[in-house]
Amino acid sequence: MTPVVRLLSPVRLLADLWRRRDLIRQFAVRYFLTRHRGTYLGAAWALLLPLLTLAVYSFVFNYVFTVRWGHDPNESPLEFALAMFCGMVVFNVFSDSTVRSVALVLGNPNYVKKVVFPIEILPVASVGSSLLSGGIGMLPVLAGTALFLGGLHWTLLLVPAVVLPLVALALGVSWLLASLGVFIRDMESVVGIVIGQILFFLTPIIYRPEHLPEQIRRIVMLNPLAVVVDAVRRTAMRGELPDWRALGWCLLASLVVMQLGYAWFMKTKRGFADVL
Repeated sequence: MTPVVRLLSPVRLLADLWRRRDLIRQFAVRYFLTRHRGTYLGAAWALLLPLLTLAVYSFVFNYVFTVRWGHDPNESPLEFALAMFCGMVVFNVFSDSTVRSVALVLGNPNYVKKVVFPIEILPVASVGSSLLSGGIGMLPVLAGTALFLGGLHWTLLLVPAVVLPLVALALGVSWLLASLGVFIRDMESVVGIVIGQILFFLTPIIYRPEHLPEQIRRIVMLNPLAVVVDAVRRTAMRGELPDWRALGWCLLASLVVMQLGYAWFMKTKRGFADVL
């Protein structure tokens, strides 16, 4: 049995993932393609579904609720739509990977029972698949920014760095949920509601955090997803530098979650075969 101290070692975690990087890449692509296998449009749904959702949200919040995104009352619906869509893409990377992680081990009992397989890579591959979908989803944001918002900015190069906290957080939560999903069969329904609905409105996707009262804004910005969404919007759309201080604390907290999630998964996976 691996000592807990070793499971809490970031060096061991990174070494394990690097050693199995080819297997992770294969499963990530496999998950991405499997989601759309058998459909007429195939992987194009990775772009079409977010765009359809964007159209609905843009209509509701621009015309039904008359919500304004920016401080300028003359801001076009297009600017609001692009900013909201950018936030949705970032949030969906976390939401898709974590919600799907609940059933990862349950859906692959053969990997647990019959073969020697590093099942800890399944949540990693799931996050990788969601990142691939998110990269495709960002294409309309970049195209709209280039065509209608004054062009792309050099700060776009910082986007891979500012999403690191998102990746670390998604990995940690996915490992935790993948383990809990084996022992608690109601987890999938609960996680779908908490992450897919409650957390969505606690993340500044359809509103700017600056529009909130100061006390509420401070609470909202404790959400790591809020920090990442704001940082991606700044760097990808507005040509601004992110709040490095907030991003640093967010990355530190996300790395802690990732390490704890990995340690929990590795410590509990010995019991998966008995339950399955």
